[in-house]
Amino acid sequence: MTDATQDPGQPTAAPLSSKAAPPKAAPPEVDRLAGTRGLGEYITARHGVSPSRALATGAAIAAIALAFLIVLSGPVSNASVFSSAYSVLYAVYLGFLFMLVAGVGQGIRGLVAGAQAHYLYAGGVVHTRRSVARAVAWQDVIQLRSIHRRRGDRPDVGEVVGYRLEARDGTSIVIPLVLTEGRDAFVDRIVAALRTHNRPIV
Repeated sequence: MTDATQDPGQPTAAPLSSKAAPPKAAPPEVDRLAGTRGLGEYITARHGVSPSRALATGAAIAAIALAFLIVLSGPVSNASVFSSAYSVLYAVYLGFLFMLVAGVGQGIRGLVAGAQAHYLYAGGVVHTRRSVARAVAWQDVIQLRSIHRRRGDRPDVGEVVGYRLEARDGTSIVIPLVLTEGRDAFVDRIVAALRTHNRPIV
């Protein structure tokens, strides 16, 4: 694994403890599950984009695009197909059409994915999606594997977009990579814990 300053997609070790303000408490059901698995002290959490927010954002994008499509429909239909004005208007029209499709797609993806969150404890992590919660202790982890934006048929080549935490019981938890100033502190904390337990990071 390369040095963190050379490749922001590669995680680096970071201490689990922090002098920052105490994090907001985990939900009671998450704490209970963590307690039954012996995960110890609660550290912090990462929440994904809520379905309602994704739907609202997608709807706003689609509404803006639709409004421009309606405004442009008249000029596009009235312009001569052989004129340069038509070429420009048609290109702009297609751009807003793609924007409309992207807005609808974003809303649908948010609804399909559902509300997700990762809760980090000293002894492991709890992942929640909709009403389902799964816990993995560090000692039960097989490996932390990087997820790449695929290029062709190679799943291990391309930009790193997240990591997959794989456990002995078959549990697999995907942790998206969220960079802030070139680093992902949440993933770095997980890496620090896994290195302490001598678990491979690939």
